[in-house]
Amino acid sequence: MKKGLNSYQLKLIALCFMILDHLYSYLNWPMHEYLNWPLWPQWIPVITRFVSPLFLYLMIDGFYHTRSRQKFLARLSAVALIMLGGNVILNYVFHNVDQATGKYTFRSLINGHNIFLTLAVLFAFVWCLENVKQRKKVILNVVLAFLTGAFSLFLEGGFELLPVTLVVWFFHERKALQCVGICVWSGLLLGKALLSYYTGSMVTSLYTDLCFDNEWAMFVVIFFILLYNGERGKNTKFTKYMFYVIYPLHLWILEIVRNLIIP
Repeated sequence: MKKGLNSYQLKLIALCFMILDHLYSYLNWPMHEYLNWPLWPQWIPVITRFVSPLFLYLMIDGFYHTRSRQKFLARLSAVALIMLGGNVILNYVFHNVDQATGKYTFRSLINGHNIFLTLAVLFAFVWCLENVKQRKKVILNVVLAFLTGAFSLFLEGGFELLPVTLVVWFFHERKALQCVGICVWSGLLLGKALLSYYTGSMVTSLYTDLCFDNEWAMFVVIFFILLYNGERGKNTKFTKYMFYVIYPLHLWILEIVRNLIIP
């Protein structure tokens, strides 16, 4: 067994921090406002910001090791559709309507987290890039890469994750350059956050603003990338599908709890 952490261990760590992040984003304000519980520390979303880039990194690594890319993409897409359906049902049940019109809209009904859709589109994006690299139907794959890349910008976390995708794919098996690229992108995001603060109204403190506009903190993922030993780790039906089940299930539970707290 190699030193470091395998894919299964990294996923467990990411799952724990993901749940912490969603507990904060779903329940922090309702519990404070309606139950008079103390507010959680503002820095929680900062320390959890590595989660999406880490799942993305492991997905791209899996792209090169999976026995069937078609099945991998189909699995991501299927769960994305299930997640979308669950979000629509909950938004309808809890009467999530457009604030301006008081009516259901397409946007109000599909509202909610769905990182699976982002990952599925970025998986397809990487596949197109790899086909171009291998000179397979170049023109078609260039067009598809452009379309999938552009579409990802409109999905959850797509703007922040698309450059990470390019860096991880382009420097595949060159960890040092992957980490440098991610740090550069994080630095640019930090610059954007600082520019937004100093050119805005500056109503809040810089600390509060950086805790809110926190995508710059994704650089923390480089420590997990460096610890990754390239091994899959524990491989059972449970380990294969746990993220696909835990992600939508815990979000739906939190959404229900939040709506039960808010009168």
